Amino acid sequence: MVEQPDIVKEVKGTMAALEEIRRPYEPMIDDILTYIYHSRRKVRETTLKGQKTGIQVYDGTAISAVNLLTDGLTGYTVSKSFKWFSYALPQKTPGGQRLDSFPGVKRWLEDCEEAMYAAFLASNLYEQAPEFVRDAVTVGTVTINIDEDIAGRRVVFTVPHFRECYCAENFFGVVDTNYRKYNLTLKQMVEKFGYEQMAAVDKKFKKDYETNRHKEREVIHARFPRADFDPSKMNGRNKPFASVWVMTSGWKLLLESGTSQQQFVTWRWRKNSDEWYGRSPAWDAFVDAMTSNQAAKTNLTAAHKMVEPPMIGPADLRGAIRNGPGGWTWVSNMTADRLPRPLQENIQLPFGLEMQDRLSEKVKDHFQVDFFLMLTQAALQKVEMTATQVIEMGGEKAAVLGPRVGRLETEAMSPIHDAVFSIEQRAGRIPPPPPILQEYGGAGIDVQYLGPLSQAQRKLFVSQGIDQGLDFIGRIMAVAPDALDHVNFDNTVRDGLTARGFPQKDLNSADTVKQIRQTRQEAQDQQAQLEQAIAMAKAMPAAGKAIEPTSAVGMMMGQDA
Repeated sequence: MVEQPDIVKEVKGTMAALEEIRRPYEPMIDDILTYIYHSRRKVRETTLKGQKTGIQVYDGTAISAVNLLTDGLTGYTVSKSFKWFSYALPQKTPGGQRLDSFPGVKRWLEDCEEAMYAAFLASNLYEQAPEFVRDAVTVGTVTINIDEDIAGRRVVFTVPHFRECYCAENFFGVVDTNYRKYNLTLKQMVEKFGYEQMAAVDKKFKKDYETNRHKEREVIHARFPRADFDPSKMNGRNKPFASVWVMTSGWKLLLESGTSQQQFVTWRWRKNSDEWYGRSPAWDAFVDAMTSNQAAKTNLTAAHKMVEPPMIGPADLRGAIRNGPGGWTWVSNMTADRLPRPLQENIQLPFGLEMQDRLSEKVKDHFQVDFFLMLTQAALQKVEMTATQVIEMGGEKAAVLGPRVGRLETEAMSPIHDAVFSIEQRAGRIPPPPPILQEYGGAGIDVQYLGPLSQAQRKLFVSQGIDQGLDFIGRIMAVAPDALDHVNFDNTVRDGLTARGFPQKDLNSADTVKQIRQTRQEAQDQQAQLEQAIAMAKAMPAAGKAIEPTSAVGMMMGQDA
């Protein structure tokens, strides 16, 4: 018997441990998938794909709420219809100047943004983002894989099912280990590992491939940080992050490689400090959703009985009654006691519509439905609002969703940016940095998110502070005009415009503003000198000597020689 490589033993042992850690979460997640996200197969499901789902759902409030939160959050944060991020380098030189204030650095950052927007547009990020968010909203933990399609010169994103993924955190609470256990067809395995490699590790592969290349084999793709590697070597086994493929049938090593950058991102909607897996609004809403579902089921049963109640009648009429439309039932003795009648009369709905509505509203609250429909509800209720009220409502929405959006940005979107930037840089599609950045090496690019939610929050807290501050200083100036000296209006204008989403490229640099002011001042000085010269000329005695055309006063007055 061939001895298994140490790396295969490590993967096998770690896989068993990770399965044990995830197992307690699976029943709850299966219930969420059954009642709130039934189009996703359950974690412990062994039935065939494409089976009928949703037959246990009697109230769709939670499902529609999930869809609204998913579409709203995706549309407000990651959309190809608007500019949703920009780059900055807030680090300062020893002289106190920000790196991104240098014209060369600013142009480089703009070129990087353009390259990254092109990379995201060429990829399938915008197609995968809704599924990524929906899994987080329901399951609570979601992983997105980031791979490079070298032939297609693009980045490919994949959102695997939670049932396939197992994760582990490092000391700082960041997920740095991901094991994916799933099936590949023989055709896919040849595309990934090559026919010769598969035939070498699997004796049945050649026959099975010739018979049915869509037959499946179970594999494990293990990715984790390496503790031991030699950065001076160029092979995949000496990259910081390991990428190991193992076939579980016979525990055969298919490929051991590595990457310079972690090429997966795991996002938890919210998590407890002592757990690796996250929780979601669906976890919070589950009790109310189940109560609402049971109430709807009970009402549906009662309504069915009201329309088609259970009946009682004489035994000799069994099979003789025609209760369909236009049906006749012939009897020889037509008396009231022989007529069929309902076994139970005056059936009422156990749960009134008002109670059902209350349950639905509670479910919606868990998914922040009202915050995405504020303006729609105001329009339906014919409530007129000022622009300030609209901004404040948007800011309130951003404040309520801020913690969730913040985790989406820091735990998901920023690592995605890092991975894609690394891929694009290796492919030569990112411009080289200017020399000044080589002098101050190690400065990391700061991703600033510009989506409507981020903008709304900035408008509420930044612009509101500016507006209130200016209003306050205006009142103070009535009694203390010198109070205006405390305000740096250059910074105030820039901060106010930025908070309102004014394009940064349309803002003049500090040097440009300085030049404009200098030119204006020179023009004003010349005008003042001209007016002074004219006044002096008019003040001369009438019998005095005529003004010489070539004199300073004559030239300023525009006299002809």
